Amino acid sequence: MISTESHQLVSSDEQLPDMAGRVGALRSFAALNLGVRFGVELATFAALGYWGASANASEDVRALLAVIAPLVAIVAWSRLLAPRAPKRLTGRAALFVELSIFSGATAALVSAGRGLVGVVYVSVAVLSSFLTRALGQYAPAEGVLAPGNRP
Repeated sequence: MISTESHQLVSSDEQLPDMAGRVGALRSFAALNLGVRFGVELATFAALGYWGASANASEDVRALLAVIAPLVAIVAWSRLLAPRAPKRLTGRAALFVELSIFSGATAALVSAGRGLVGVVYVSVAVLSSFLTRALGQYAPAEGVLAPGNRP
């Protein structure tokens, strides 16, 4: 026989403030992750530009690489991974392309003699990428309207 005296029922009103605090903290963490993710995207393009500018080549070739390397990544990101990309990838394909771009930026930093910066960068980039998916922040392509398809 179970004694009801030792078990007190807690009303939902008493549990609500605790749940609201947890939900608020999760939303704050998710917002922070989106900010970090945006910073990682910008750092990706900066790393590729830095690599191009510091390449062991003539001044003209370095200038060309400093512009073209980040430009290629920007075009790939905007066409395949951006929220309103015309052919936005989802699932494993999106993760593969994203991690490939991050790996290229990491290799660029390492080859430019910034190995420690590259390790820190790739750690933050990969963690943010997986958190984005774990927190449900990477919306599927069919859930986002293309600019020309707005109601």
